[in-house]
Amino acid sequence: MSGARKSLGRAALCISIAAVLAARGGVPAAHAAKAAIAPATEPAPATAGAPTIAGAKDPQIADLDGQIKSLREQYHAQLDPLETQVKALKDKFDPQIASLEDQRRTLVEATKPQQVRDLDDQETAELKQLADQEKTELDKVRQRFADERKDVQAKYKQQRQALVAKK
Repeated sequence: MSGARKSLGRAALCISIAAVLAARGGVPAAHAAKAAIAPATEPAPATAGAPTIAGAKDPQIADLDGQIKSLREQYHAQLDPLETQVKALKDKFDPQIASLEDQRRTLVEATKPQQVRDLDDQETAELKQLADQEKTELDKVRQRFADERKDVQAKYKQQRQALVAKK
């Protein structure tokens, strides 16, 4: 439960930071909120870096690329110091909170009868085993989809190369 609260609190904090950035003109609000929730690095599309047939020499594309790069640099110039502040606050308060939570948990456990503690320990062990099994299964599924994505990307890359070779 506390892990969910932490994640929810962090997400709310990131969204708040994104709103502040948007209000100050950093990035549009819709994009700021998305960027705050999205992972720091996104995988490049399969066609990144590969010349496209229609847009290989279009100056508008180069201009748009420059604008995108500039906006991303501005965004990170404003976001990075905020992330540093958030990390410093987290580093300052998380150990204190964790210590108090541990003290509370210890006191609560001490008031429980031994049989209840034994049942709690057994439940915890079974839930841990189930979580490990779930993680293993999820890893297998993720790997399968990653392999399928690579196959699809390779197929279309080959088709693009065949189109370019014909011209």
